[in-house]
Amino acid sequence: MQYEVTGYPTIVFASSDGGMIAKHIGLISPKDFEPVIEGALAKEEAFKEKLAALQETPDDAKLNAQVAHTYLERAQLEKALPLTEKAFKHDPKNTTGLLPELHNRLGLAYGTMVESVMVRDTEKAEMYYKKAVSHFTIVIDKYPKSEANEHAQYYLGVTHAVKGNFDDAVSVLEKLANHATDGNVKQNAEVMLERVKDLANAN
Repeated sequence: MQYEVTGYPTIVFASSDGGMIAKHIGLISPKDFEPVIEGALAKEEAFKEKLAALQETPDDAKLNAQVAHTYLERAQLEKALPLTEKAFKHDPKNTTGLLPELHNRLGLAYGTMVESVMVRDTEKAEMYYKKAVSHFTIVIDKYPKSEANEHAQYYLGVTHAVKGNFDDAVSVLEKLANHATDGNVKQNAEVMLERVKDLANAN
């Protein structure tokens, strides 16, 4: 569950602190697997270099955003949070251009947690849901010209659906399906909209 393994075989490259460096799904020959290993090692080395640079300049907004982004990719939300706070604090005007995607990554992290705790802890699910919605809404309202904006709308619709708020999900996805300029986002919104309508009718 931590590494979102949904099929086998899946090979996960993990750091010593449990972060997911990279993941490969499916069978692969030893010859083809060599570049996969090299890619994971190169990715980890680049991350270590950023961590070292961040120690030298701990208030650098760009580095904080980049390292936080990597921690979120590695499914390490707790390590990412203090860095995201610094990135937002030291770059209020988004001069780095990294904040919209960082908000989306945070929203996705919380959105994933909604689904994982919904059955056993409804209060936590509600808390994670509100946090996810908050981050996607910031991107939608504050960064209308960002490439991350339409993705935020799609993620928001999906998050509403996961929580069972089908009316809100349909409202968001219908607007996106009609007005999205990104072809892939538009197509995904149309497909998801039909799924949500089916779920709503089933309930």
